[in-house]
This record gives sequence, C-alpha cells and structure tokens, in this order.
Amino acid sequence: MTEVAAEPITEKLAELNLALSPEIHYRLGTVFSRPESMSLEQVIGQKYPLVKACEPVLLKALFEQEQVLFVCLGELRFQKTIVVLTNLRMLLFSTDRKQVPWQPYWAIYYSQISELQPVFLEQYKILLKDGSKLKFNYFPLQDRQNFQPIYSEAAKRVEEEGLDPPVSQSRENLCSNCFATVPKETYECEACGATFWMPFDLAIRSFIWLPIGIFAMRRTRVAIREVLIYLFLLFFVVFWQAKGNTMFAIFTFVLTNASFGDWIYKQAKRGLLLKEIPVEKQAVN
Repeated sequence: MTEVAAEPITEKLAELNLALSPEIHYRLGTVFSRPESMSLEQVIGQKYPLVKACEPVLLKALFEQEQVLFVCLGELRFQKTIVVLTNLRMLLFSTDRKQVPWQPYWAIYYSQISELQPVFLEQYKILLKDGSKLKFNYFPLQDRQNFQPIYSEAAKRVEEEGLDPPVSQSRENLCSNCFATVPKETYECEACGATFWMPFDLAIRSFIWLPIGIFAMRRTRVAIREVLIYLFLLFFVVFWQAKGNTMFAIFTFVLTNASFGDWIYKQAKRGLLLKEIPVEKQAVN
C-alpha cells in the first residue's frame, strides 16, 4: 500500500471539482491509497463515488473525533456490503443496487476481532471473539491488500489505549434512524424510540402474502423484483388449479410461500429492519 500525502489529494479533489464533507474527519492518505500502477486521479475516480455515497450515514454514525481510514465495497454472504475502517472500529453498511448505504447497519470494535484470514482470490474471513465469523465471498484484491495494514495499525493503537467497550455481541446492530447501538435480541432503540421487525413476524406475513413482508422491509426495488417472481410462480398455481390438479396447486402455493417466508426470515435475522420511527425523532430512512 502506498499512502499518499493529504495535500496532493486535497489539491486533486479541488482540481476535479469534487468535495468531501468538512464535518467528517478523513485520513485522506489511506482512504485514497493507491497501487504503483494507478495514478492519483484514477484512484480518486474509482473510490470517491463510494465515499461520497457513505457520507449521509457517516455523519450520523461517527462518534465525535472518530476518523475514517478506509472505505470499500465487498460482498458479505452474497449481499453487497460497504466496509468502513475508522480509528476506533469497523462499520458495515448494507447497500442497494446503486451502492448507496441501506439498512441494516453494524459496528465491530477492534477488540472484538480475533483474526483476519485472507482466504484466496477475492475472499476474506474475519473471526470474532463471540465465536461468529464474517466471510466475504467478494473482497477486491487491491482493497484487501490495503485493508490488512490499515486495520492492523488502528487495532494496535486501540489495544495500546485499552479501548475494549462492553458489547452484547461482537457485531453489534446499529439503529438505522439514530445509529445508536441496539443490544442483541432487542427490537427497540432506547436512544430514539425506533422499533424494528422481529424476524418471525416478517416471515409469517410473507408466508400469508409475500408482498406484505417485502414492502415492510422498505426495499422497494427488491420488493418489485421479488413480487414479480412471486406472481410468475402463482401463475403456475392457477394453471394447475385450472387443470384440475388441486392438490398439486395447493402444494406449490404452500411451498412457494414457505420458501419466500424463509428467505425473509433470514434477511431479518442478519440485522435490524426498521418498522416505525417516532415522528418527532425521524432522522434517516
């Protein structure tokens, strides 16, 4: 990894008419670190859109004096996930198809990371102290090479300072409204009063009628796609019913709804999905 001095990056951003939020403390040299084969302009052109897309969330999620060291886009369990390293912790943001951060959100203090394991090609595994692990099935090679030294330096400093906050689990859920930590198996944020869907509640709604569960997740694009697939499958249910194969039609209907219900349940188990925000405390999403 080649860390670039902050001044050339600031000058190049100005030259390209690109601006970063002055309210966020970036370590520009590591955020826009570059390989020898790439120019500074290429690195900024590649990394800036993702960094900029994260800013609305970072403005809410970062602690006072917390510094952003690294931002990249990986794929965690086949879900595009933004990884942010700060001087205190690792932040993980789910993302939509346009690489814009979207719920659920998580935070991992460096004291909760047991080991980083580069696997092969573009895979990466992070072992956590509560016994869980994060396996990225996609982690860009260049970002993976930069990730290790940036993480190691930040984790060493945190260890030297003795920062080891109490947690309910290694990968803590963050409220998608105010970004306070929400303890494990808790579905209401004490800080802002936002409530979140319990996985079983969403699964039951989806089993009864799929669109209820999907639209409750507030993912409109995903909802439309999945509902179209669902309606396509229902077409076959109606077809078999019309052909007189009632039992097969019922079996297909139950199997389809159960499959989508199971998918919704697994999505909800990954992290907190917003259900309701007190009107007076609405902030994000």
